[in-house]
Amino acid sequence: MKKSIKKVILFLALFSIQVGLFSIELSFKLSPDLLFPFLTNGDEKYGTLSFGGFFDTGVNLFDFLNVGTSLGFYGVPIASKESLLSDQDQYMFLVPIGASVGAYYYPISRLEVGANFAAGSSIAYRGSNPQDKFHYSPWYRASVETAFRITPDLSLAMTGSWFDSQYDTYFGGKNVLQGLSAGISIKYNFDTEKTLGAVDASVQQDESVFPLFYTIYKNNYFGTITLKNNESAEIRDVTVSFRSEGYTNAEIECGNIKILRKHRTEEIPLCADFSENILQFTENGKIPGEIVVRYELLGQKRESVSQVIIPVYNRNQVRWTDPAVIASYISSSAQEILEFSKYLVGVARTYLRSGLNRNMQFAMYVFEGIRLAGIKCETDVSSPYDQYHLDPTALDYIQYPYQTMLYKTGDKDDLGILLMALFQSVGITSSFITTSDDFIVLFDTGINVSKAGSLFDGLDRVLVFDNNIWIPLSMAALNEGFINSWYGAVVEVQESNEKGEEIGFVNLSEAWQYYPPAGFSSGENVSLATSESQLASAVETDIARYITAEFGPQIAAVQTRIVQEGASVDLYNKLGMLYVRAGMYTSAIPVYQMSAKMGSVTAMNNLGNIASLQKKYAEALAWYQKALELEPDNKTALKNLNRIQADIENTK
Repeated sequence: MKKSIKKVILFLALFSIQVGLFSIELSFKLSPDLLFPFLTNGDEKYGTLSFGGFFDTGVNLFDFLNVGTSLGFYGVPIASKESLLSDQDQYMFLVPIGASVGAYYYPISRLEVGANFAAGSSIAYRGSNPQDKFHYSPWYRASVETAFRITPDLSLAMTGSWFDSQYDTYFGGKNVLQGLSAGISIKYNFDTEKTLGAVDASVQQDESVFPLFYTIYKNNYFGTITLKNNESAEIRDVTVSFRSEGYTNAEIECGNIKILRKHRTEEIPLCADFSENILQFTENGKIPGEIVVRYELLGQKRESVSQVIIPVYNRNQVRWTDPAVIASYISSSAQEILEFSKYLVGVARTYLRSGLNRNMQFAMYVFEGIRLAGIKCETDVSSPYDQYHLDPTALDYIQYPYQTMLYKTGDKDDLGILLMALFQSVGITSSFITTSDDFIVLFDTGINVSKAGSLFDGLDRVLVFDNNIWIPLSMAALNEGFINSWYGAVVEVQESNEKGEEIGFVNLSEAWQYYPPAGFSSGENVSLATSESQLASAVETDIARYITAEFGPQIAAVQTRIVQEGASVDLYNKLGMLYVRAGMYTSAIPVYQMSAKMGSVTAMNNLGNIASLQKKYAEALAWYQKALELEPDNKTALKNLNRIQADIENTK
């Protein structure tokens, strides 16, 4: 008996030491109940109803477990002379002492359910002479309870239990007392760690925010929010949001938690609906923000707001972790881009050649417009493209289109960004390639590879993507004109392939799906002045070089066949078509005339088309009529005749 008491005292001492060393939650529970001992060796040993209860103390662990001590008392009326004790007294008293372990759970905020098991030794004695009637009785008790939480710390419960006290042994002995009990209990939890009545939130970022990507942070996290529940109980239906006055369009929900236990922490990804105001950061800086936590505590809605600081890079900085990130700099909607491209295309339409590819001619005017405006390719000494685009860890400084127009200079990537923005603004689909020492812009001619022979002398000087012909342009050779830039880009790509270098092709339309354009414009006056006559002259030189290179060999080959094979309708028509595609109408007319003299209706239709383009409607009408004299049912001639008659009527 003394050994058992010593064990209990030792347990209590260790328990007290633990409380002093650690922040824990203690529980104190008083459970008065009524005991029905009718199962103890038959119905005649004790009366049908006894009184008593337990006082339990413990430590709440792991949010579901309670470990501690249990002390009880029962007064049991004696009704049978077969009792193990003397029958001279009317009551037997039982004082159980022991240890307990229990589990508890909160299915809803106000409801607690639990189960407990306790065991130990008890002192049994008769009321008249307790000094002579002490008796050692091992015991155990299994109980369940359903509690209503009045406050986070105080709850009131209905309990039911099974109590069993043995005679000298836990197994195989006689029952001193055995039966069911029911009652109420009141429990109080005491937390040794102070609760602040709020939820704390802090933010951790691996890297500062890039203003360039301000639109993608709405769906892509840039940090981690750490929540700590400093309320007096678990919190439920937790939603976590971020906002920053002046720098976010709206408060955005970052995540939610079904339940967060007291003193526990949880991590939530940090997202933000940043506004374009973040693009005002010309230097590295910081944004004040708020983490808003909304939750329920015992069914009551609450809100907690924590102030945080978000570090931000300046608007021009980026890392080349993925070449596609450059897409965010390329915006075709900036005001200065729209104004400049509108002017360049206006000039292009005045001099446009119908026989040549429209996208190529527009591209020539845009390219030469940049060059003639005085914009030059110069290496950025602080963050050179050749070095920085190969290092994904380096913070590169890249200009927005308006800055390149304003400064009239830029590194290769800066020029490429400006050129693509202008291309996109006039409806030319563009992409780019990064090589070890060049930035190459590509534009889609819209010509299917199956029809490449109509405008190119083979595929040696073009690139093919998705069965379309794309023309590459070297930004390193911007100041050398369109044709030199084109041919220089072809050589660069070929050499990179021969060296086995990895070429990063980026489809701009696809890249925008992940890196939307920032669309930043300063509002400054960055209009560029170019002479229309100089621009037209420069493009005419480009076109002449293009025709010589791409059509010259084909024209020469047909001319050689005419000399060798003799004149024929097919050869004259083929030669005439080459001249038309090259925009060389003056050369095409006499060739078609010779074919027409040989009775070619196709040649007559083409002569009528050329005359129509030159607004010589009467001459065009005559050629269509001649074609119909030879072939009255010729659909092309009939269609063109009706069209030209309508044009003549409109000119009256």
